[in-house]
Amino acid sequence: MKLLKHIFASSAILLTLAVSSAHADDNPINIPSGPFGTGSNALSGAMEQISKKTDAKVKVVAAESPGLVFNLKQLKADPGSKPETLTPYTSGLAYLAENGLKPFDEPTPAPKLMATYLLGSVWLATLDENIKEPKDLVGKRVGLGRPPQILWTIEPELIIKHGWGLDGQIDIEYLGTKQAAQALLDGTVDAAIIGGYADPINKTFKASPQTLTVVGSGKTLYHIPWGEEAVEKTIAAGVGINKITIPEGAIDGVTADMPGFFDPIAWGAYPEMPEETAYQITKMIIENVGTFKEYHALGQLMSRESLAYGVDPSKIHPGALRAYKEAGLK
Repeated sequence: MKLLKHIFASSAILLTLAVSSAHADDNPINIPSGPFGTGSNALSGAMEQISKKTDAKVKVVAAESPGLVFNLKQLKADPGSKPETLTPYTSGLAYLAENGLKPFDEPTPAPKLMATYLLGSVWLATLDENIKEPKDLVGKRVGLGRPPQILWTIEPELIIKHGWGLDGQIDIEYLGTKQAAQALLDGTVDAAIIGGYADPINKTFKASPQTLTVVGSGKTLYHIPWGEEAVEKTIAAGVGINKITIPEGAIDGVTADMPGFFDPIAWGAYPEMPEETAYQITKMIIENVGTFKEYHALGQLMSRESLAYGVDPSKIHPGALRAYKEAGLK
């Protein structure tokens, strides 16, 4: 716990420095982008580059952070930074925050949507052909992301608890996304969290950077499906995730359609962000959505139609909603 507090404190300092630097450069918008190796980190970095290389009226600065949960807690603790902060978040995270459910100690406001950029879906994989189903993981070491990561740690833990009923029976190690993948290759864990991102419009799927590292090792990979029933039980327990089917051939070793879950991942901002600022940022994203793929392969999953896909207008920042209406997307 002392180590976590030290990490959070150090990250808070880094984020504060990033915001201070932003003020020195025409007051750009800060994005605490999440841990290195995640889609949020990669695409937030891409947005920073796009904002610098276009005639966008608002510039952004992306800085690595411990995770999306940390971001929301930090913004609640420092509300003065809300007008100039754009934060990645997910639908599942918003549900947990607003209802004060773990890992939140009390109800915490969730941001309003600016733009959805990915549907995140993760699962467990192993190099041990004898591990085929959940019960085979009892007593085994499983590498997940960092504790604050909603998609790569918190939601998988909730499925293990509510869906599999194996809470406390698996040795969970909180390593980080990149570190968990490497631990699997090194043999220091028996299974690790991997996954990727889907495009709801074009029905395509791409593996995350650390998953590509595992796949590229040449080692035979075996996948452990969450199972449709387990996902349904987890949803029934109040976790804000949705069912998805990972298609056969999505990555090496997925030899049949695999039932799993997804959580929409988006950039969000609080109502404290001026409407004109939110409008200009969203307009920049809409006009340059096809450019994200030039900075990272995950950008291929982004499209104009997916940016506010399936989102109720009441959950969209007023400035962003104006940009979507202007573009004919809402």
